[in-house]
Amino acid sequence: MKLKKILSEKAKNHGVSSIRATATIKEAAEKMTGNNVGCLLVTDPGNPEKYVGIVAQTDIIKKCATDDDFRGVKVQDIMVKEMIVATGEDEVEYIVKVMNRHNIHHIPVIEKGKICGLISITDIIGSLHEEDEIKIHYLSDYMGGTYGSNVF
Repeated sequence: MKLKKILSEKAKNHGVSSIRATATIKEAAEKMTGNNVGCLLVTDPGNPEKYVGIVAQTDIIKKCATDDDFRGVKVQDIMVKEMIVATGEDEVEYIVKVMNRHNIHHIPVIEKGKICGLISITDIIGSLHEEDEIKIHYLSDYMGGTYGSNVF
């Protein structure tokens, strides 16, 4: 299965959530909570169309756990600047290995040089599970002799 299949299913429900690099990590946490997402793409303060990094819940938690004075910390201070990205044509199995190797839970997807979506490991697991359920259903129908019949 290709990532573009998961991205098309997800696009029905979500866009890409982002935040300015100069925002505080409290603002980032509030936005993640409000949008029910686990990470945000970080935009250049002078150009909201330009992504300069990514910040995840775990980045915020690590900073809060190690810095008693975390309230004034800016997203740009904790964001990951070297983003690992995927394309819609990448195979899901390959991307799972990349995410596992780099210990990341979210990966931006690019098309034609622009970020068109964000895929989480939860999105991948859900899609793979759904695909397996469909396969099981069809195999059960086939083995039971009802595959292709018009019996309802």
